[in-house]
Amino acid sequence: MKKMTIATLVLAILMMVAVPSLSIAENSGRLVLYTSVPTTQLNMITSLFTAKYPGIAVDIISARSEELVGRVLGEDAGMRGDVILGGGQDVYEAIAGRLTAYETANASAFLKTFNLRGAAYTPFQVNVSAFVVNKALAEELGVSVDGWASLLNEKLGGLIAYTNPDAATADSQQAAFVSSFAEKLALATPSAPSFVLNSVTAGQCLVGIINEDKAIERVSRSSDLSLVYASEGVAMGASYAGILAGASNEANARLFIDFITSKEYQQAALERLSQRSVRSDVNFDMDGVPATGKLVKADYKALTLELIASASAASNSK
Repeated sequence: MKKMTIATLVLAILMMVAVPSLSIAENSGRLVLYTSVPTTQLNMITSLFTAKYPGIAVDIISARSEELVGRVLGEDAGMRGDVILGGGQDVYEAIAGRLTAYETANASAFLKTFNLRGAAYTPFQVNVSAFVVNKALAEELGVSVDGWASLLNEKLGGLIAYTNPDAATADSQQAAFVSSFAEKLALATPSAPSFVLNSVTAGQCLVGIINEDKAIERVSRSSDLSLVYASEGVAMGASYAGILAGASNEANARLFIDFITSKEYQQAALERLSQRSVRSDVNFDMDGVPATGKLVKADYKALTLELIASASAASNSK
């Protein structure tokens, strides 16, 4: 009886030792990350991920989205990375045959607009184009800025700046709309976000078209500025991530997708970088910044035609 009791005790101890070792094994190894996200964001993601999973070493290959697409399509299965991070839906459609479908458990918390059930890629960030407005200059000129059509006001000639949309958003349709609109207004070449913000703050420009995350901090500490979301609908898109087929570290890749879509990470991205979440339970809690669920995405085709018609009517009335 005593022998059986001792044997049972030894077995129990061995099981207790074995369970943690299995857990450690699952959260160890490497993760090869192909990414196009900006350095500041990338540093935050990797530092938070490795803090949560210190046993996983992250190898990073950073390049523009189109370069990553070429790399993925040109590689043999055994040479690929594990995860591709960043880029819009067009990027992932281009490499759809090189992705492994995976639906994170966090998908149940996604906003319906971005919940792509059945897709082989996962949204992790929402990008929104907004207007930053110099309130004093707008009052001085008697101009009201509330939407895309309001920017056609001839009083705003030479007083509108904009950020390069290709650098501001991963969504190609969003970028194309902003570029097309800037072309219709005959705006000067796009500028860096800091230039747009500084020129509007100084009153050299009245309006800046910019990705909201770049403007939120500036607007929050300046009573002279306001952040405006177009009444006709905002230019809005998402950034995505996906697991590459043949990934050597697929278990770690799944952990990574789960992590970047978790409330923990999404909340940190909002608080540190003012980035808009794909989750319905992570929302801005500040004046003047509407929850994502309250934003209406612009119908780009219809709005473009409407703006062209408005511009033509204004020109013919002169």
